Amino acid sequence: MTEQEGLQLPLACVFDLEGTVVDVECAHHIGFICAAKDFGVELSFEECLATLPHFIGGPDEEGAKDISAVAAKRGLAVDYHNILEKKKIHYDRLLRELSIQPRRGFLDFFSTVKNAGIKYAIGSVTNQDQAVVLLERAGLADLFGYENIVLREHVQRPKPAPDVWIETAKRIGVEPSKQIVFEDSPRGINGAIEVGAYCIGMPVYNRANVITPLINAGARRIFLQWDEINPLALMRNIYQERI
Repeated sequence: MTEQEGLQLPLACVFDLEGTVVDVECAHHIGFICAAKDFGVELSFEECLATLPHFIGGPDEEGAKDISAVAAKRGLAVDYHNILEKKKIHYDRLLRELSIQPRRGFLDFFSTVKNAGIKYAIGSVTNQDQAVVLLERAGLADLFGYENIVLREHVQRPKPAPDVWIETAKRIGVEPSKQIVFEDSPRGINGAIEVGAYCIGMPVYNRANVITPLINAGARRIFLQWDEINPLALMRNIYQERI
């Protein structure tokens, strides 16, 4: 019996998409900064981290509202719908220019999980049109199968509501609390904690002001890259913690 065949645990691995599995956060962030600049709102990356609550993890509509609020404080009246439209234009341009690949070590991690018979899904608030581009270009659609991918259109409420994680559990046939959720945003972790899932933070940036909010939201462990993780050892350790 192989190590994978000997792993019989009632746990499932569920992954956020953007940032966590495919690092396109820079496209989102540059897109927002460029959109803000189009309306006369100059923002540095540091300012965005400090003043825009939805800069990491989205959703885009809330990020646009954050920028509109900053504009108002600076005496500028900017409709967030216009910011949202400009951000999408910049983001789509950047996606065409960027190489889209899974984060380092993810494919090996996923292969081990799949070979061990552990159930898996993606839970994202990304809109379907953008998600399809990411999934196809990163080669993830065939790995997961669209039946195991939950997107914004599939749920009533986005993160931090728990709807995404309730739906992923439903899709793969497990209790929501049996999910191990990998997330790069506090909002996603908030919803996962609400359903009793075990949360692991996968920040894109190795910065205290990015990592600390993940821990405060309820992340039990933090990893900066997928190749830092021994998947089977992690599954067993989490199982032992929870029984």
